[in-house]
Amino acid sequence: MIGTLGLDQHEVGAMAVAQLLMRNGFEVIYLGRFNTPGKLAAVAREEDADVVGVSVHSWELAAYAPELVEACHAVGAAVAVGGSVLTEGDERALAAQGVDATFGPYTPEETIVARLDELVARSRGDELAGPRVVHRSALAGRVVIVTGAARGLGRAYTELLVREGAAVVANDLDADELVATEAITPVAGDVADTATPTGLVRAALDRYGRLDAIVCNAGLLRSGLLVKITPEDFDAVHAVHVRGTFLLLQAAARHWRTEAKSGRPVEAAVVTTTSSAGLYGFLGEAAYSAAKAAIAAMTLVAAAELERYGVTVNAVAPAARTRMTTWMGEAPEDQSEDPYAAAHVAPVVAWLVSSAARHVTGRVLEVGGDRIAIADTWRQVAGADLPRNAEVADAGALVEQLLADAPPPREIQRAVLEVETSPAARTLTPAP
Repeated sequence: MIGTLGLDQHEVGAMAVAQLLMRNGFEVIYLGRFNTPGKLAAVAREEDADVVGVSVHSWELAAYAPELVEACHAVGAAVAVGGSVLTEGDERALAAQGVDATFGPYTPEETIVARLDELVARSRGDELAGPRVVHRSALAGRVVIVTGAARGLGRAYTELLVREGAAVVANDLDADELVATEAITPVAGDVADTATPTGLVRAALDRYGRLDAIVCNAGLLRSGLLVKITPEDFDAVHAVHVRGTFLLLQAAARHWRTEAKSGRPVEAAVVTTTSSAGLYGFLGEAAYSAAKAAIAAMTLVAAAELERYGVTVNAVAPAARTRMTTWMGEAPEDQSEDPYAAAHVAPVVAWLVSSAARHVTGRVLEVGGDRIAIADTWRQVAGADLPRNAEVADAGALVEQLLADAPPPREIQRAVLEVETSPAARTLTPAP
C-alpha cells in the first residue's frame, strides 16, 4: 500500500514506485494524497496489507514516524519510507524510530524490490510485533567517485557500493567498459588531465546533487630495472598514480571545504591506493614503487589537512589478481576460492567510505590474500647523539653501532620464479 503523508502532496515519486512494484509482481493499493498515520494503518488492516509505503518531507519525519510505526505494526504491516530529499541523517533517524526500510533518491530498483520482499516475508511471518534489528547499510544514499572503475579492483568496488545502496560516478579511460545504470554514471577520461577530476566532481553534483567520497584507484604499470626504465615510462606511471590522485583529491577537497565554510555538514571520505611495493619496495618496479610511496605520504598529509573540514583520508594497499599483477598467475575457475580476487578487497574499501568509518583517518591498510593488516609509517628504531663537527670516522662508527642495534630491514619484494616439475610448468609467486 502506497501513499503520501503530511504536506508532501507531490505524487510523482510515489506513483513511480507504485508502477515499479507492479512491474515486479507486487499487488499495490495506491491511496494518493492527504493521508494520516491512522488512515494508512486502518486501510492496511482492512486490505490485509503487508507493507505500508509512504512519501514524506524530511522535516516532518519527527512528527509522523513514531505514530506511523506504532499504528502499522499494530495491524501487522511493515513501514517503508521514501523521499527525494531524504538525507543520511534522516534515514538514521527513521531507523532509530523503528521504520523498517528507507529509500533515498538514488536507491537502485533491485534494492527496493529485494528489501520489500524481505519485509513482506517478515510481515507474513508475524515478526513485526516484537523487538527486531533494523538493518541499514552505512553506504545508503552516499555518492562516490571511483577511478579505474572499468575492471579489476575498481569494478569490484563499484559493484559492491551499488549493491549497498550508494551511487557511483565511474571513471576509466576505457569508456566502452563502463555501463550506465540508475546508480552508475560513467565518465570517461584520463585522471592525469586536469579537466577530468574537476569534471568528475561536477558530474557527481549535477547527477546526484552531492559528493560523499572518492576512491582513487586508477593505475598503470611500466616495469623495468632502474638501469633500463625510460624517463617516459617513469613519467607515465607517476602521471596516473601520483598526479591523478593529487588532482582528484584536490578537486574533491575544494568542494568539501566550500561546503564546510558555508556551514553545511560534511561527512566525506577519501580512499587512495598505495601498494606493498610503495611501502616496502619491489624489485624491478622502481617507478611504480616510488609512485605508490608518494601516495602513502600524500594520504597522511591529506588526512591531517582535511580533518577540519569533516573529511577522512585513508589508503589501501591491495593484493589482488588484476591486469597489473599478471605475475601472480592465472586465477582459479571459482573466483570465490581465489584469496587474491578483487572482490575480497572491496568490503574494506566500501567500509572506509561509509558513514560507519567516520572515526578512522590517516591509516594505511594492506588487504588481500585472506588477510588485512595495518601498515605503519617509517619510525626511528635506534638513535644516538651526533656531536657537532664530528669526524667522518666518528660518524661512521655511530652509524655502524646503530645498525648493529637495529632490527634487520625487511627484504624487498620480488616476483619469484618457481619451477614445479619442468621448465614448462612454471608459476610466479610473490616473495614474503
